[in-house]
Amino acid sequence: GQTERAKGRTQRAPRPRRTFSRCWPMSPRARVAAACTAALVVVTVCALVALRDAASAQTGLATAPAAVEASAASCDDRCRVSNAGNGYIVGTAPLCNGGTYDCGNGNLYYAADPSQPDYGHQCHSGGKVCCCASVTDMSTPTLPPAPVGSLRCADFCAEGGYGYGMVIGTAPACQADCVADCDGACSVSTDFFSDHGNSCLSGAKRCCCARAGPVAKPTPRMPDHPSCNDWCLSAGYARGDIDGTSPACNGECEGAAACFLATDMLSDYGKSCFLGGSKRCRCWS
Repeated sequence: GQTERAKGRTQRAPRPRRTFSRCWPMSPRARVAAACTAALVVVTVCALVALRDAASAQTGLATAPAAVEASAASCDDRCRVSNAGNGYIVGTAPLCNGGTYDCGNGNLYYAADPSQPDYGHQCHSGGKVCCCASVTDMSTPTLPPAPVGSLRCADFCAEGGYGYGMVIGTAPACQADCVADCDGACSVSTDFFSDHGNSCLSGAKRCCCARAGPVAKPTPRMPDHPSCNDWCLSAGYARGDIDGTSPACNGECEGAAACFLATDMLSDYGKSCFLGGSKRCRCWS
């Protein structure tokens, strides 16, 4: 019986041995070392990200000045780099309606861009135009910038080779007309000019030049108050005089080679007109 029991015991499958693993607690020194290692990994990753962002920023800086320069080009800048004298923008928001006819007789002009720093208020209809002083390249050194209010109408005319110049039209109802009042190059006057004067509630003022067509070289600077004769001489005429007597004035052109609305900018203008008439500066060949 003992033998059978022994055989039965030998035929049973052996039980697998149960193994145990022990988790030993980390020592304080080991925990500090692990924390430092994790912190070092985080710092390294942050440093790599910072270096990547810095490299991207440097790449952006290489192209940024060109973009800023393009967007910062004013009307005056664009005219000057074209050697076409100084320039200014014509057109008043919200109904701008600026056109090439506002820039004079064939002067260089550009459609003004709303992104230009001197564009002013946005237009709800129409657009603005950038007017340059000359028709084309005057073959002169690039002029310095002309901030608003630093240039006279006379200076603008002289840069383009159009002789002397003056602003015509009296606020508040200006109503100056290039065809009726100016036999020279004529453009819309704005507060860009230092001699523009008070703003118009209706109509417009004009920057009237003595010469209809440009000469090859800019005109010498005009004195602040030339005579009508000086005005005509700057345009190549033989002489000039003023017609019209205050207070009614009623000056007439009477067949003169060129005729202009006279203003008190002229030294021989005399007394002002009070009864609605005007004086005329007449140029003779």
